[in-house]
Amino acid sequence: MVLFMRRKSTTSEMMKAYIADSLLILMRDKEFHNITIEEITARAGVNRSTYYRHFNSKEDIILYFLDKIMGEYLDWSRQQKLDFKTYLTRMFEHSLRYKEQMLTIYQSGLSILFLKILEKYFHSQVDESKPLSDQYKVSFYIGGIFKHFLLWFSRDMQDEPEVMTLYALEILPANFVPYLVTI
Repeated sequence: MVLFMRRKSTTSEMMKAYIADSLLILMRDKEFHNITIEEITARAGVNRSTYYRHFNSKEDIILYFLDKIMGEYLDWSRQQKLDFKTYLTRMFEHSLRYKEQMLTIYQSGLSILFLKILEKYFHSQVDESKPLSDQYKVSFYIGGIFKHFLLWFSRDMQDEPEVMTLYALEILPANFVPYLVTI
């Protein structure tokens, strides 16, 4: 096992990234629930207090990682003028950049955490002041895209992002109005 050297002059964000990377590496060879905080911190080159300063649980580490991926994509997409098809294709392309990590999370039975991230961002677009029908539409969309990703993960993400987008678009009604995350 290769351990990272002790970190000095690092930011909080860097520490969280070291911890997340370490957990995901450990998950390749060991079941998630059997990985200890001691193993994660040793691999990351941080102490337990650093871990507990940033995370309450191993699940929080995965949520952080997935949130970071979604945040990167959304930061980029906000700067673009994308139609819905391109928005979806770019989202699949961005996820593919993290194929190994995404499949590790999926194979560990932790994909439900990805659903939490989708809900966080997409539900933020339709709050309780919107009509109930809009709230249900967004919930339906979130569930659909989540299941779409799960099938893709189960196939080792072998389908091209453009193909994934076409599959997603085929099931939408002609009058579908997407809620793209813009925040």
